[in-house]
This record gives sequence, structure tokens and C-alpha cells, in this order.
Amino acid sequence: GSNDQNGASNDDGSDALLSRTERGEGGGGMAGSGRSSRSSSASSLARNSGDSDRTSVPAAGLRVKEKYRAGYWRQVAMLWRRMSRNVRRHPFLILLHFVATFMAAVSIGAVFFDAGRDTGGIQNRMGGLFFVLLYLSLMSLSSLPVWREDRLLFLRERASGAYGTDAYFTSMVCFDIFILRVLPPVFFTLITYPMVGLHAGGVDDPMATVWCLVWFTMVVVLTNVCASALCMAIGIVTPSNAVANVCGLLVLLVSVLSGGFLLNRQGDTATSTNPVVGWLTSLSFVNYAYEALLINEFLDAGTFHFTPKFYDSSGKSQGGVSVEV
Repeated sequence: GSNDQNGASNDDGSDALLSRTERGEGGGGMAGSGRSSRSSSASSLARNSGDSDRTSVPAAGLRVKEKYRAGYWRQVAMLWRRMSRNVRRHPFLILLHFVATFMAAVSIGAVFFDAGRDTGGIQNRMGGLFFVLLYLSLMSLSSLPVWREDRLLFLRERASGAYGTDAYFTSMVCFDIFILRVLPPVFFTLITYPMVGLHAGGVDDPMATVWCLVWFTMVVVLTNVCASALCMAIGIVTPSNAVANVCGLLVLLVSVLSGGFLLNRQGDTATSTNPVVGWLTSLSFVNYAYEALLINEFLDAGTFHFTPKFYDSSGKSQGGVSVEV
């Protein structure tokens, strides 16, 4: 009789324990492990979710907060502000660009100062324009390591949800273009253009000089931006800064070689008919920029005097001819 009572009490206790466990009232270990399992699975799902804006998991009523609290333009503005603060703290690179640009502009202006309108002046104008493009293209090599300098910081902050990849890319490109690729060429143009004596409209049309100066500035700025974008792309795909420097310099030199000043494609020579030369010329951004500068300089520029040296039988030189451009 006592054994039957003990069995009945044990069955009642087991049923009560199972009931409390199912309701979550008793069996703290089992219920706690169940809640922990559901929480860990929900957290794992939230971490593995591909939604970059927000991730929410309905399991067990768990709600994961937004990954990026700020909007896209807010992220760009904050990243721009941080980069501006870093430039104020470490202004060496910016100062180096402006000092180097000032020295190069003064040097070019002094070498090609007041280029004439004779044969030598025409050659000096063409050489000065080409050297401006060469200098600005080589200065863009400073864009090669921009993606590696803060790579670890970017990966850590992006993983923590501080900002997105698109906001970081936009702020970095815009900051580099505006500070290093727009302001120095404008500063460069304001010094070089009047010293060399480039296209001047004259008394009859004073606005022609202003428009030629504006177009000249736009061409050199776009050339610098194009060279910088090319260097950024090379810096992304190369495994190290050393490899990026070699590849970037090689690409720029090939573009400069086929830029239209050093290589003449006119005539019926082997060089002019070479398809590889034609292909490189069509891909060279320096070629298009140099052609635009030549058109801006010589179109409606007045009279130029071709003064070749001809000698007669007595050794006396003869005069040249004047050509209206």
C-alpha cells in the first residue's frame, strides 16, 4: 500500500514539474537554456543578415536596433569634418602640394616668360602647355596610398556600424579632389597664365582673355582629377604601395608619351600607322587635354610670325612669313 502511494506521489510530482517547465514557472535550468538557445540563434541571424540599413529578428520578440543611425549625407558630412580636422592637425601634405605648385608655377612662368609670337614663341607655348599637364599628372601620384592609410580604421568602424562603405568612398574621393585636385591647379593657373603670356583677346574683345583663362583652368583641373582617379584605381587593385607606385608611374608615363607632343602621328611612317600607337593615343587622357589646350591657345589668337632661318649664297639670313591663325 505504501509503495502504491509513493508511486502515485512520484507521478504527481513528475507531472507538476513537467507542467511548470512547459509554462516556464519551474525548471529554471531548462527554461533558461531554452531562452538562451533562442537568443543566441536570433543574434546569429542578425549578425549574418545582409541588410545594411537595419536588421530585425521576430524570434522570441528580439528586436535588433538599426545598424546605421545616421543617414547617408550625415555620414558623409561627419567623415568630411573628421578629415578636415586631421588635415589641420597634420597639414604637411597640403602645404607640400601648395608650396610645390607655387614653385613649379613660378619656374614655368620664368622659363617661358612672355612667350613671343614668332616660331620660337609658338614652340615655347606648346612646350609650356605640355609641361603643365606633365607636372599635374605626376603630382596625382600622391593619390595612390589613400585607401591603405586608414584601411584598418575603416574596416573596424564599418564593422561596428559607424558608417557605410558608400559614405566613406564618397567623402574620401570628394575631399581628395577638392583639396588636392582643384585648388592647386587653380592656384597654378593664376600664376602661370599671365607670366607666360598665353591667349589674350586684345583691346577689341577683353572678355576673350577671361573665357580663355576659364577654359584653361577647367582643362587642367579635369586633367588632374582624371589622373588622380586613375591612380586611386591602381592603388585599389595593387597589393602594396611599392607595386602601386611602379604601376602608377608606368601608366602615367605611357599616357604622357602618347599625349601628342612627343609623338607625331602625322604622315605615312611606321609609327603613324602602328595600331598599338593609335590604341594608346586614344586611351591617353593627356592627349585629349593637350589638344584642348592647343585649341584654346591658338584659335582666334591673331597673327603669328613664322621666322625660319634661310641663308643665301652670301651667308645672309632671309626673313620669314606671317600667318593669321
